[in-house]
Amino acid sequence: MSLTLKIEKIVYPGRRLALDQGKVVFTDRGLPGETVEIEVLRDRKTFAEARTVRIVTSSPARVEPRCGHFLACSPYQDMEYGAQLAVKKAQVEEIIGRELKLKPDGLSVTPSPEVWGYRNRIRLRVLWEDGKARTFYHEPGEETAFLPVDRCYLVSDRVNDLLAELVAFLGREEWEAVSGLEIRESRSRARSLVIFHLESASRVEEMAGKLSDLHHRFPLSGIVALVKDGDRIREETLGGVTRVEESVHGIVYRIGPRSFFQANGSILEKVFDDMKEAVREVAEPTIVDLYTGLGTFGIFLAAGAREVFGVEPEPANIRYLKRNIELNKAGNFAICEGTSEQWLPQLLEREIGVVILDPPRKGADPGMLADLAASEVPLVLYLSCNPTTLARDLKILLPAYEVRGMKIYDFFPHTPHIETLVVLRRL
Repeated sequence: MSLTLKIEKIVYPGRRLALDQGKVVFTDRGLPGETVEIEVLRDRKTFAEARTVRIVTSSPARVEPRCGHFLACSPYQDMEYGAQLAVKKAQVEEIIGRELKLKPDGLSVTPSPEVWGYRNRIRLRVLWEDGKARTFYHEPGEETAFLPVDRCYLVSDRVNDLLAELVAFLGREEWEAVSGLEIRESRSRARSLVIFHLESASRVEEMAGKLSDLHHRFPLSGIVALVKDGDRIREETLGGVTRVEESVHGIVYRIGPRSFFQANGSILEKVFDDMKEAVREVAEPTIVDLYTGLGTFGIFLAAGAREVFGVEPEPANIRYLKRNIELNKAGNFAICEGTSEQWLPQLLEREIGVVILDPPRKGADPGMLADLAASEVPLVLYLSCNPTTLARDLKILLPAYEVRGMKIYDFFPHTPHIETLVVLRRL
C-alpha cells in the first residue's frame, strides 16, 4: 500500500514519524516538514512500519549525502548539520520528559569540532566474487544484506587511501580467508593499525611477507590478524606492533585491536573538561570508574584524586589498561578485574566521592544502580550512549540524586547516535 504523508519529526534512534488519519507511521527517510511517498511494509494495530520511496517536497535543511552508502553508515547525511543537532536535542528532551517528567533546564549540544573524517576507526565486511574482494557495510537492520563501500567520508583521507590499497592487495593475492577489514587511526601520532579478520590461519605467514613493504608507503604502527580459532579469536602479528597510541589532553592511551576507545577524539577533550569541572565539587575524591575500559576517564582524573578504582572485566582491555597506567604514571589508579556489578558493593564500603558510569548501550544493571542510590556517594557522572536506557537508569537514581547538569555531545555527526553526560548530586 502506498501513501503520501508529511514527516512530523524524527524519533530516536532515527525513525521518521508521520501520521495517517491519526495513526503513527514509522519510515526510514524524510526530514521534518517534508512530504514523502511511503510504502507500508507492516500494518500493526497501533502503528505501521514503512519505507520511503520518494521525497515529494523537500525541506530547506535537506542536503546531498556524500557517501553513496550513507543509509548504512550515517543516515543523517541528507540533513544539514545544525538541523541534526536540533533533532538530537529534541529527542533527548522528549525521552527525558516522557519517562521522568523532567525538563532538562539548560540542555545544550556540543557540536563535534570535526564533522567529516572524524572517526578514528572503521570496520568493513569483505566479500568475494570471482577472486575479487570488495568492502561492505551491513544494510541497516540486516545480517545478510550489504551495501558496497568504496570510500567513506566519516574517516580521514589517509584511511580511505589505505583501505583502497588493502582491497587491491587482497584481490591481487586472493586472500579469501579474509572476511573483514578494520583500521584504527591515531590522530595525534598520525599512525594506523591494520586489522584483518580471518576465517582460518592458512597462508598467514605468507600474508605477513607480502605486506612487508606497506610500512614504507603508509604511516603504520602495525598489522595484525584476528584469526577465528574455534570459539576463540587468536591474534597473529603480521608486522610492527599490535597497537596504536593516542594522546588526548596530554594523556597517552595504548589501544589494541580489540580495545574499546571513543571514536571521536576531538570531542572527547570537551567531555574531559566538563568532567574535570564537575569533579571539582568534591575535594581530593576517591573515584570509582565503572566500565573503565582502557582507563579513559579515570586516568585523566587521577591527578586530582586521592585514589581511583577502575573496574574492567575484559582481558583484552586490562592488558592495555595496565600499560596506560604506567605510561601516565597514575600510581593512585587501582584495577578491579571483574564486572561493575561484582565490584561496586565492595567499593561502596569505602568513602567514595565520585562514581563514573559509562555503560554500553544496554545501560547499567538495576541492582547496581539501587546500591548506588542507597549509598552516600555525593557525585555521579553518567555518560550515556543511549538516551532510552539513560532515562530508565535515572528513574532508579533520581530519588536519591538531583540533576545538576545535562549536556549532549555530538560524537557521531550524521548518525542518530547520541552521547549525554548527566551530572548527579546527592540530595
